[in-house]
Formats: sequence, C-alpha cells, structure tokens
Amino acid sequence: MRIAHHMFTWTSWHAQNDRPLDADAMLAAIKEAGYDGVELMNAAEHFGPASATAGRLAAHGLQAAAYASFVNARPGDPRGYRADLDYAGELGITTIMVCGGWLAEPRRTTFEEDYAAFGESLAIAVADAEAHGQTIAFHPHTGCIVETHEEVERLLAHIPDLKLCIDTGHLTAVRSDPAKVAAAYPDKIVHTHLKDWSVKDGEFAELGMGDAGLDLAGYLRTLREIGYGGWYVVERDNPRVTPAESARIGRSYLARILS
Repeated sequence: MRIAHHMFTWTSWHAQNDRPLDADAMLAAIKEAGYDGVELMNAAEHFGPASATAGRLAAHGLQAAAYASFVNARPGDPRGYRADLDYAGELGITTIMVCGGWLAEPRRTTFEEDYAAFGESLAIAVADAEAHGQTIAFHPHTGCIVETHEEVERLLAHIPDLKLCIDTGHLTAVRSDPAKVAAAYPDKIVHTHLKDWSVKDGEFAELGMGDAGLDLAGYLRTLREIGYGGWYVVERDNPRVTPAESARIGRSYLARILS
C-alpha cells in the first residue's frame, strides 16, 4: 500500500497565511510524517524544472504519486494541462489527477449540454494523456458540475471510458458515499484522495476529525475488494493547523484504521 500526501495542503496554507513555500521543508515534513510519496501540482513554480524536482524527491526519499491538473468545463485552450502532462512525463508520472467542470456563469442548475461539453473537453485531455502514456483520473469536486454520485453517472454517459479519482472529503460533503461510488465503478478507480468533512464548520477536515459520517474503514475495504492498486493520497484543503501537523494527524489516523 503506497501512501502519499498532496502538496496542496502546503500551498493552500502558505497562500492563506501569505508565507512563501519552502519546497524542501515541505518534502522533509511529508517524509518525517511517514509518507512514501507526494502528489505534485504547479511543480515548476515551486521546484523549477522537472530535473530539479526529481533530484529533490530522491534526496528526501519520496516518490511522485501523481500530478494534479485542471480541464475547462467547455472545450478551450488546452495548453495549461498539456504543460502539466509534459512536466509529469519527465518525472515518469503516469497518473494525472484532473479537477474541472466549473461553469463561467454563476448558476446552480446544470443541463445535459453542460455534461456533453465537459465530456468533450475531457475526451481531448484523455487522448492527450494517452499519447504521453498517461491516464487521466477525473476528480468529482464540490462547486463544479460533477459533485455527486448521480452527476458522475451523468458525465460517464458522455465519456464512458473515463477513469476516476475518488476524494472521500468532496463526496462526503455532498452526501455521496465514497464506498458506493467505488463499488459502482470498480474498473474505473485509478486514484484516491483521503480527507474528511465537517458539517458543523462547513469545511474539510483532517482524517478522523469530521462529523459527516465518513466510514473510512469501509471505503478502504471496498478498494481492497475491487482490487485497487493505486496510491492513497492524504490531503487537507486550507488546514487550520500547520501543514506538517495536518499531515501527521492524517497519517496517524490512517495507521490506526489500517491496523
């Protein structure tokens, strides 16, 4: 079982506290907390060229678990994620975790044409990734047109070969059961993010610190049953504690669940 931490916990915390990110300190903290790897995002900004990133990861004894990117809700300029594919490819990363599907206009109602257009955008990204020997893992995300189990189904009707990244926090936030989603698409789950959700606070929480009824043990059991072989990536958006402390809390709770 390979367990990584997402660097977004660090970048979001440093942004909200207006502090520069020390990439080596981040990697050292992730390793010290007991993780095997890190999921990268905006790596060129924080590490420099891919060769420098590879060297830093090796120096800290960490692997690159995946690369996080974004795809527009409607077909548009693809150069952003194509740069991510190239960067990830230099590091030998084959899993590209993709969020996307935010609409330009502020509306809650979605239409079938929205899913058709987003499916078209994702199909282009999937083809580009495959040409690089990579796999797009789409992440249902709060605030976009694919939040719930039902909306995942709507999207898959337009792009049935799409692979998925299950995020326990995002699905729990919209009252969808991550274990049921994983069980419904056993051949599609190629990546996962692990975090919790607090209804009381209206925000994400470290593993074991939410109050929305996330059954993490049941979710992990479902992944084992479907033969999941990918990375397990712990993450906490905008933590209230330091990123290093958040990472320690998540790893400790996961260790207790696994034992």
